[in-house]
Amino acid sequence: MKNYFLTIVVTLFCVTSIYANQDKYIKDALLKYNYGIIKMAKSGNTHLLKDMLSYKVHEKLMVWADSWKFSNLAMVAKINDLRFSPIVYNENNATINTMENWTYAYADLVKKDYALKPINIFYKMNYTLQKDGDKWKIIAIKHLEEEVFMDENIKKPSVELKKEKPKEDTTATR
Repeated sequence: MKNYFLTIVVTLFCVTSIYANQDKYIKDALLKYNYGIIKMAKSGNTHLLKDMLSYKVHEKLMVWADSWKFSNLAMVAKINDLRFSPIVYNENNATINTMENWTYAYADLVKKDYALKPINIFYKMNYTLQKDGDKWKIIAIKHLEEEVFMDENIKKPSVELKKEKPKEDTTATR
């Protein structure tokens, strides 16, 4: 009986450890995606996120970003807070809700001024991810809720688009 109980405890510990690691990889993928949106908006390069998104999600993102570019606009943004709900797993998929607080604006690239003044916005989002080898790929994004906060004391993101030097990918050593 003692050995049986010990086997159950060890099995539960192993399963919990596996899911804890997967939780970390999923949260990491969502952080890279959200901060990647900011980089993509600055650079106009929609291919930055291609490897972490399904074809359908990537195409939708490209249409969104290209619409700014064709209107001579660029989104300037920062993430003020990003929180995760517990992750729900089923087979090779996972779903997670986030609560995201962003400050963003749209810059008119011709006039070098705001086309839309900075606003704070709270989003509640639902992401579905799928295991793709040793990575998690975002296969669906649902917008659940949003609330806009108009406040004159918002710390405004800069309208000036800075050229960033490429950074070395430190994830390759995992």
